[in-house]
Formats: sequence, C-alpha cells, structure tokens
Amino acid sequence: MESSKEAVVQQGSKAGLIKRLRSWLRYSTSLRGKLVVLVLAIALLVVGALFWFSLTSLRSSIVAIYESRARSVAAVISKSIQEKDYILYYSDELDADIGRLLERYEAVMGITVVGMSARGFLVVASTDPTDVGVLATEDEHVRYDRLSRIEVERERAGDVSFLRAYQPIFSGGDLLGVVIVDMSLAEQTRYISQLSWKYGLASLGGFLLLGGLLYLALISIVTKPIGRIAQAMGAVAQHDYEVEVPVPFRRIPGTKQRDEVSQLIDGFNLMTKVIHSHEQELMKLVVLDELTGTYTIDHLQAELERELHKTRRYKHATSLLVVDLKGLEERAESDVNEALVRTANFLVGNLRNVDVLFRIDDRRFASLLPETPHNGAAVAAERLRTLIPDVTSQLGFPFDLVVVPVGWGEDGAPAIEDVMSLLTGPIDALSG
Repeated sequence: MESSKEAVVQQGSKAGLIKRLRSWLRYSTSLRGKLVVLVLAIALLVVGALFWFSLTSLRSSIVAIYESRARSVAAVISKSIQEKDYILYYSDELDADIGRLLERYEAVMGITVVGMSARGFLVVASTDPTDVGVLATEDEHVRYDRLSRIEVERERAGDVSFLRAYQPIFSGGDLLGVVIVDMSLAEQTRYISQLSWKYGLASLGGFLLLGGLLYLALISIVTKPIGRIAQAMGAVAQHDYEVEVPVPFRRIPGTKQRDEVSQLIDGFNLMTKVIHSHEQELMKLVVLDELTGTYTIDHLQAELERELHKTRRYKHATSLLVVDLKGLEERAESDVNEALVRTANFLVGNLRNVDVLFRIDDRRFASLLPETPHNGAAVAAERLRTLIPDVTSQLGFPFDLVVVPVGWGEDGAPAIEDVMSLLTGPIDALSG
C-alpha cells in the first residue's frame, strides 16, 4: 500500500512538473523566441537533408571511382600477363612487371597472380614472396572457378580496409588464372574526410544564412505586426482608445485584401473605435467609473437592494466578493491608477458574465453574485486568490489583493444601509 501511494505521489509530482513546464513554454516565452526555435528547426532539417544527400552521393561517387581504379589496375596486369604468356611459370620478368606496377600505382598494396596447374590453382607470383607456390584453399578454388568477369569487394585486415579486385584470365573459353589486386582505401578515406569537413562548414554557413533569412521574413511578416497589436491591446485594456496599430504601407484602393495579418490590424483598429464610441454612449446612460470602466457604488446600491429583496422574500441566496488593494498607500497616483485598472481587468476576466463588478471605494471593488450562496462565493474567492499572482506580478512595484466573500441566505438579509456601511468599512469587519 505504501509503495502504491508513493507511486501515485510521484506520478502526481511528474504531472505537475509537466504542467508547469508546458505553461512556462506557452506563456513565458515570447512569439519571437518561439519563431527562432521554429526557424532553426526548419533550417536544420532542410540543410541537414541536403548535407546528407550531397555527402552520400559524393561518397558513392568516390567509392565508384576507386573501384574503377582497382578494376583498371587488375586489367592492366592481366593484359600484360596474357601478352607475355608466362602465367603458369615462375618468372623474374613477371616479378619485375609487378614491381613496376607497384611503383606506378601508389594505392596498390599487393598483387597476386594465381595460375591453373595440374594440382589446381596455385600462386605463381606475388608481392609477398612467401605466398609463391602455395596452393589455393578449397573455398578459393570455388571462388576462382565461378569468376566470369572482374569483381571488386571491400575487405578488412585488422583495422585496415582495402579493395580487392579479382580479374580472371581466359584463353579462349578456358580459365588460365586469376590476378588479385589489393588497393588501399587510406587515400579515399582521407579525401572523404576532407570533403566532409568542407561540406560541414558549408552546411553550417547555409544553416545560418537560411535561418537568418527565414527569421527576418517571419519577423517582418508576423512578429512585428502581432507585437504592435499586443501593445495596442494593452493600451486599450488601460482604457486608452486613441491608440491605432500602424501598417507598413497603405493599401492602394481597390486592391483585394487577402493578407490575414492586415485584416487583423484593420479589424482591431475598427473594433477599438467602435468600443470607444459605445463606451462614450454608455457613460451617458449608466454611471460608470471613468478610470476602470466598472460600475459605481450608486449602481451597486440599486442592484444590491433588488437582490436583497429577493433574498428576504423568496429565500434566494445573494453573495458579494469584496476585493481590497493593499500596499498602495505610499505609491504615486499613476501607480495606484495602473494597479486599479489591472485589477479591474483581472476580475472581469475571471468572474462569470453574470457577476457584475463595481468600484465601491478608492481602492476597493465588489462583485455581485446573484443566486449564489455564501459557500459558492467562498469557492469563487479561493479561485481568485490562486490567480492573484497573474495581476500582482505584472507591475514593477509590490501590492496585494485581499478577497473576502460576503453572503446572505434563507435567514434573510439586513437593510441596504447596513450592508453599504459594512462594504465601505474596514476589510477586517467583512472577514469577521
């Protein structure tokens, strides 16, 4: 049981860590940072694919060239032997020819000439004198008998890789012998290594160039316009409706607009003007707080009196959430105003649509929660408390929010005057 509980706790901690990491990646990184990662990933994939394809093709070409060179050397030796007709005999002249070929081709590691005798295939000449006169093994006999054309294979002896070419020698239709040429791959390996470094540096330059161009393009097309919109939205949230998102250049009348970012900018600018116009009209119809855009305490008194009447008559629960701003006593007026506006926006964004917000004092708000019992208001208050860092961390100075639920139920409700006196009094009296 204890182990299962520990496993559950560990799973819960891992899930919480993943959630925090996902939240940080989503909200704590800028759009520009996300685009940088995306651009680098795309550039790395494109350039990496090109690098792999080019290097693979080049490697195949170089291997084919060296295999062709091995065939060529084997063919030259075979032709020399056939012309002089001394394949079945030990000959100093054959050894001299092999020596000249070794001097001519630096990559040749060894040459072996195998001739057909009455006892089978045996070595008649070799760069290794100890092999001369040695009969081929059973496997080698099978290999030589099957030869019909030159064959090249990659071999390894210890840590050394080399190419081995088998060139059959025919007289008419009869197989007279085989020329075996071993060619070192050290030069090929060195050449491929040098080209790999050059390709790697070129790919790195291409990666940086492609990534830089993509980044500049995305910054110009996406990030800058969206950044201007986000900045303008922040100004609108502070009730500054004179802001307008600029466009890089004006659209010629009659040009069909298909660019989504331009449509977003035009729609935002139009929306700002409409909101400003509507808010000005609302100011005339309803008493609103000029700074925060919330309803005033007079409007709260009228709405609350109606709700309390329902509580007394129909036993409908009524609750309030009172939010008090603390720690602003020594701050400048501009700081206090910014804190009030941000708090109002925070509360509007995290309350229900039916929970109307009012500014009831210099540094106090109240939200009316109709048809909500006190325990429901307490739940809403606790939820707001967990979200308080979202607003307090946005400013460059410390302050705090105190959230207190107040409610009345079937026991009835006090007179409106007593409630209003309580709401504007000390916050400790409400929590008590």
